Amino acid sequence: MMAVEMRDIAKTFRSARGPNHVFEHLNAAFPRGASVGILGARSAGKSTLIRLIGGSTLPDHGKVRRVGSISPPVATTQAYHAALTGRENLHFVARVNGFDGDAAARFVARFAQMGEAIDHPLSSYTRERRARFLFAASYAMPFDIFIADEALFGGAGVFRERCAELVQARRAQATLIFTTRSPQMLRRFADIGAVLHEGQLHMFDRIGDAIRLYRTIDDSAADAPLEDDDTEERYVDEPFGPLA
Repeated sequence: MMAVEMRDIAKTFRSARGPNHVFEHLNAAFPRGASVGILGARSAGKSTLIRLIGGSTLPDHGKVRRVGSISPPVATTQAYHAALTGRENLHFVARVNGFDGDAAARFVARFAQMGEAIDHPLSSYTRERRARFLFAASYAMPFDIFIADEALFGGAGVFRERCAELVQARRAQATLIFTTRSPQMLRRFADIGAVLHEGQLHMFDRIGDAIRLYRTIDDSAADAPLEDDDTEERYVDEPFGPLA
């Protein structure tokens, strides 16, 4: 059974330089309960693909079929409001998705070691606290499908390793679909490998086959770090009110 199916997807963005045809006839299927890691070079369309899967971007034509609940992209702020407290935000997201807000707040407060900050507005959080909140909140609710655009886990030191352990636990319970430029991430977290190139998604049962194809496309892949150096900054430093 498939968790997500994409049929004949087309998506074009228009700018002053003219149309950018990201996808024209994209077809893809993601098995239920599997962890699918998608490799792609810069500007390959990885972010657009994740937004299409999650539903925050609609295709120009074609259909995306999802079976089960799907999370917002990991570590993004799109589901949260800066003026609300961490607890209020978690209750809101939980209520919208039919989950227990109290349980989600308890999990985030404990896992991210939030203390009283769970009851402070998100706009008052420091960068480190914001990172901890966003990553913990991403996995605090039992979604059927988790999606991540580059940032699968984050933070620093011990917290970063605890995040990685949490990702492993969630992938054992749900479908996980993530994009990355790091072959090491596929080896660590994926059951199925895929490569996004020239508007098409090539999927492989063997992770090594996906990595070999990717390395023929992106010369920098061999030296890519476990997570891109700019990943944490990209997600943690989104506009979200002034930093404390």
